[in-house]
Amino acid sequence: MVVSTLLKSLKYLAQKPYTRLVPDRDKPFKTSTLRGAHVLDMSKCTGCSMCQQVCPAACIDMVSVEGKYPQNPKSRFPRIDHSKCTFCALCVEYCPFNALSMTSATGFELFTVDKSKTFKQPFDLVKPLGESTVSKEDFRKPYSSEGESK
Repeated sequence: MVVSTLLKSLKYLAQKPYTRLVPDRDKPFKTSTLRGAHVLDMSKCTGCSMCQQVCPAACIDMVSVEGKYPQNPKSRFPRIDHSKCTFCALCVEYCPFNALSMTSATGFELFTVDKSKTFKQPFDLVKPLGESTVSKEDFRKPYSSEGESK
């Protein structure tokens, strides 16, 4: 057991490192449940700040927005700092009103050299940057065992 592990380690140490050249040669690797940029549905958000409370990176803060929103009397909506965000999707999972979802926009699509553009204001979060991939419904699906037939 120990010898096989050491041999496998030596094999990988002797190999050349693997690096994907995105976007020069390769397309970005994306899956159907990729967690990327956030999308906010302002008609569902009540300003409860649950997303802010569960965020482990503390990248969400609630800001006031001009306008009247009947479901949100204080007009407080989340602002997300993508330079701090770990894209864990806890904000999407814990949102009690299904106001947040995530899209497939990650990596070089969100990259910017101007750090002030990493703050996504509520009106910036309304416009999706890619196709929606993760929503609250994804967290309600039960796990299925591999041997189970459908």
